[in-house]
Amino acid sequence: MAIREGRWDCPSCSTQGNLGRDRACPNCGRPRPEGIKFYLPENAPKIENQELRAIAQSGADWICEYCGSSNRITIEQCVGCSAPRSNRTQAVKTYTPTAVPRSAEVTSPSPQKLNASNTSANQLKRNVTPSLQRVRRTPANRRKRNILISFILAVIVGLGVFLFQPRTIDTTVVGTPWERVVAIEKYIPVTESDWSVPSGGRIVSQREEIHHYDRILVGYETKTRTVSDQVQTGTETYVCGQKDLGNGFFEDKTCTRPIYETRQRTETYEDPIYREDPVYKTKYTYEIDKWVPSRKATASSNIAEQPYWPPLNLAKNERESERTEEYAVEFRDKKGKTYSIPLDRVNWQNYKPGQPHPLKVNALGKAWTLDKKE
Repeated sequence: MAIREGRWDCPSCSTQGNLGRDRACPNCGRPRPEGIKFYLPENAPKIENQELRAIAQSGADWICEYCGSSNRITIEQCVGCSAPRSNRTQAVKTYTPTAVPRSAEVTSPSPQKLNASNTSANQLKRNVTPSLQRVRRTPANRRKRNILISFILAVIVGLGVFLFQPRTIDTTVVGTPWERVVAIEKYIPVTESDWSVPSGGRIVSQREEIHHYDRILVGYETKTRTVSDQVQTGTETYVCGQKDLGNGFFEDKTCTRPIYETRQRTETYEDPIYREDPVYKTKYTYEIDKWVPSRKATASSNIAEQPYWPPLNLAKNERESERTEEYAVEFRDKKGKTYSIPLDRVNWQNYKPGQPHPLKVNALGKAWTLDKKE
């Protein structure tokens, strides 16, 4: 297994990147405490030195119960106070590739410890200053973002108000067009064709035609085709995580997975052959009497007169079908622009040509009256 040396940050003086082999901070001399977070930098090299590999593979460090020093598992007495070995050890953890810690958060030292070393003070300043700058910049960036969003919303609202907010203009009624239409049907013989004759139909002719096709299996044809198969050709070992050995070193966790290769082969198969057999039936051409749309009678005018329905003058084989009516009022403003507004008859009859009337008009040119049903 590949062994890689981790790092740890001193919580007493904030010295960063201490080597995993260091059981005390090289800057302030404080022992590496229990529960320290070891981390593994990106692209940490494999350890080839056999002595370091032996230290890494010996086991997790044990913690002295008297002075808190971190000791290698091979040492029976604490190097700090000579106390016998305890059962307290650094934790051993296993990480997936995406969960491997790449850095550790440093606990800020006390004011007394800051004054102990100019080096540690400068390192702390380098660590803290970027954080303070980010804190200072964050509110400003947030304000700029909020101002931009507010500006965009204001533009959208303003454009909507401009396009759809109506304004009142003075106009004059110049026309009151109306139209009434009556649809008329005629009862006449029509010619149709189908596979059966409805009630009342009179056969004109009949003939045999293809109604549909039946699909009949008549045999098989042997064919070949190329088929692709995924064939396992072996296995491969890959790094699927890291194990924190609890002594400042990490060991690659390896897993195996199969290796597949795409191989092609030729196979034969039987392709069915079908015959399409036509099925004949009798198709009839017949004559039948029906009411069909024939014509429309229309009455219309553009002046203020009482609407009326057009005379129908129905023949013996005709009948009235549907009645429709439409009403509108035409307005003209001082610039000569005309607006035509459809109305129901109740409101339409209140307008007369030459009558002044205010209209509501928006920027899109839509106009309406106060009594128009929206």
